[in-house]
Amino acid sequence: MQQSTTIHSPAYLDTDGIMRIANISYHDNNWRQFDIHEEGIYKKSGAYLVPSLPVEFHCHGIGDYDFSNLDELDIEKVNALAVEEGIFCVPSIFLPHNQLDQFVAFIKHFYLERTKGLYPNVLGISLEGPLLASFAGTPEKGNWAPTKEEWMKIASCGEYGLIYTVLSPDAMTENSYLKKFITKDHPSLEWIVDTLVEAGVKPALGHFQKAYPEETSRLITQVIETAQKRSKYAGPDAVVTDHLFNDMPNNFKHSWRTPEERKGRIQGLQSVQLNDWTLNNVDELVGAVPGTLLRGAADGLLTICMNFDSEHVDLEIARKVVDLVGSKSLIAMTDRIDTDSMCGQPLEKIAGNNLWYQGKGYVAAGSYTIDRIMHNIRSVGFSEQVVWDLTSFVPLRASNYLSTLEKASVKPFSYFDETKTRMHFKSPIPELVMA
Repeated sequence: MQQSTTIHSPAYLDTDGIMRIANISYHDNNWRQFDIHEEGIYKKSGAYLVPSLPVEFHCHGIGDYDFSNLDELDIEKVNALAVEEGIFCVPSIFLPHNQLDQFVAFIKHFYLERTKGLYPNVLGISLEGPLLASFAGTPEKGNWAPTKEEWMKIASCGEYGLIYTVLSPDAMTENSYLKKFITKDHPSLEWIVDTLVEAGVKPALGHFQKAYPEETSRLITQVIETAQKRSKYAGPDAVVTDHLFNDMPNNFKHSWRTPEERKGRIQGLQSVQLNDWTLNNVDELVGAVPGTLLRGAADGLLTICMNFDSEHVDLEIARKVVDLVGSKSLIAMTDRIDTDSMCGQPLEKIAGNNLWYQGKGYVAAGSYTIDRIMHNIRSVGFSEQVVWDLTSFVPLRASNYLSTLEKASVKPFSYFDETKTRMHFKSPIPELVMA
């Protein structure tokens, strides 16, 4: 972003999700005019200003940094990359067993630096795992079953900026990868969820075993009920999910990733019966596990994360999910990493898509930026309000940061011109400048 920024905006989208008619001018780091009027008709081709940035809520790496490589992770430089890109970020880390204490020391240092005003674009930290019933394309060494003492160490990180940890509620059931490692020293699911939510760490549900979806659905409900009773975050902010449809038992095909597969995409979408999906029949048409998550989101009991890169999940299916649960209980994630390794696991791409694969052929991560995800959401017909709900306002709320941003005297702004090209800059709020 150049030092001198010039914008002329006829509309203003505030974090309340309302688009208002406006007359806004900004030039040479000064507000020349800032008049906001009533809610009005907004043309899709129009420019507008937002007092926020998109959020990489589930992201494994930016630039040269693999967030799971704690030995080389430099949060100061990660923050600088986020500032340059004009985004907020919640780094998602795979944590090997032998690095638990190192992680605790890392996040304590992160917290101390943030109290000094550093790392403003890194909102917090998240863990993917370690308690995963199925790790699919994720690094195997990041998948293990913590004891009570180890869970207490993880939970203690809630005080220092650990926002969520992905866990499988069915990790201790038959057909779970971790079942053989569970001993009498390992706590119950209820104890784990109690310990996490009381410490302010949100459980993020995902990576389920595939053999017993009804049992997994029952355990998902148990986690939701426990969190709603004990968490200090009410409603949809008490529980989040990992990537919807990926690495969970489904009754349908949700993606067509290779050129050969895409030849059958139209026929495949017809067989999915998207037009028939309702919250009453999703268990039958979609599957008991995703059905339970979709109903929970629609009831305001959890927030779903779903990838809108068009390759993890087909965009037509993603559009139907938004239609079913609304944009206030959904986060658009990227699962992004820019390097060709993740937690020591080599990654590669194949012809025909932009996904990262690990050696056994499983999809390991995505590579699209959040700006590309915004383009994708827009491309299937959603309004700019929905785009910003999914990519900014809801993830900011789930990161416990939305109210902080709304009260800030200096705000980050995003400006979209008529071509939907985004600019970003930071400025004191206009009321203070004009007073």
